[in-house]
Amino acid sequence: MKPKLLIADDHTLFNEGVKQLISDHYNIVGQVFDGKDVLMMVMVTRPDVILLDINLPSINGFDLATELRKAFETIKIIFVSMYTEPRFIEHSKQLKVDGYLLKNSTKEELILGIDSVLNGGNYYDPKLNQLRQNLHHDDFFVKQFSLTPREIEIIRMIKNGMNTTEIAEKLFLGLETVKTHRKNIYYKLSITKSTELIKFALENNI
Repeated sequence: MKPKLLIADDHTLFNEGVKQLISDHYNIVGQVFDGKDVLMMVMVTRPDVILLDINLPSINGFDLATELRKAFETIKIIFVSMYTEPRFIEHSKQLKVDGYLLKNSTKEELILGIDSVLNGGNYYDPKLNQLRQNLHHDDFFVKQFSLTPREIEIIRMIKNGMNTTEIAEKLFLGLETVKTHRKNIYYKLSITKSTELIKFALENNI
């Protein structure tokens, strides 16, 4: 019996392409295109492995991996991503994700990685150690993961219309501390105006 695989990626062509590439080797039990649908589909299909994109709409792959680890202890999780960011790789290992493959992998590399994980091992694409690590430094999704929890909290407050004084009172912080946080946020996101920040927050579900 073929191992059961679930593919979760919001890019339809890539999702379909992976299915076509590996359907001879595995039983593709489902395809998901939005993060909010992943947990339900896993519950329904009970795959052996989920091929999971990191940058999904609604819920990102890191948060999904955390929930999957809690709810489905035996499922194997393999990230299939374009990102080569060192902190993404490290975070994946901390979450005990079983594998990390790149989207430019060949069919043979995909199958090698999936089979290695199915056989009880971990498989992180060897190319991750050879590629330049700052290819996506201007990517909004990458920028989001450079933000601290406090900075994300402040972004949410700004998005909700709160000014610096109101944020300081709400968080029991000094005005200068909040101003410093805002300055750091603007620097990390390469923006200069609150309208740009609100747009970023909306686009990235913050």
